[in-house]
Amino acid sequence: MFRHRFFILNFYYFNQCIFAMRIKIIMLALLCSACTEKPLSTQETQNLLSQYTWAYTPPNSDTPIKLTFNLQTISMDSECNVIGTGYHLKNNLMGVRHPIPSTVMGCPPHLEKQESFITGFFEQPVPFKISSRSSQHPKLIFQKNQQEYIFIGTKRSHENAHGE
Repeated sequence: MFRHRFFILNFYYFNQCIFAMRIKIIMLALLCSACTEKPLSTQETQNLLSQYTWAYTPPNSDTPIKLTFNLQTISMDSECNVIGTGYHLKNNLMGVRHPIPSTVMGCPPHLEKQESFITGFFEQPVPFKISSRSSQHPKLIFQKNQQEYIFIGTKRSHENAHGE
């Protein structure tokens, strides 16, 4: 009889532990799914892009390359020439219209190098994603030549964000 009660108590305790583990696993799965960012539609992506100025500072440079988006245009700025063209998004790829027009002021060599880099960067459509976990400073992340280029977003004023 003692063995029978011992067996029943152990079986009951074992079932309680299994139930508790299942609850923990379900809660962990729900927590992880809540942490993932849902993909944005093309319209949502364009709206998000136009709300920020996106800056990337190349290695060995103090001058950031800035991207701004308005409607269907992208402006690329490295503090010398004005560079701008149309852009399009498709399947997490960003492409730009070619040739990329630009003013042709003489720039210091390090800025010419950055301008050459950014116009060459968009010769082919580039895979990208936006990490908006930080609404203060989201990240626009491009993948090119097995390397990540991370542009940090800074909120633009309302007038500038809509091209007004």
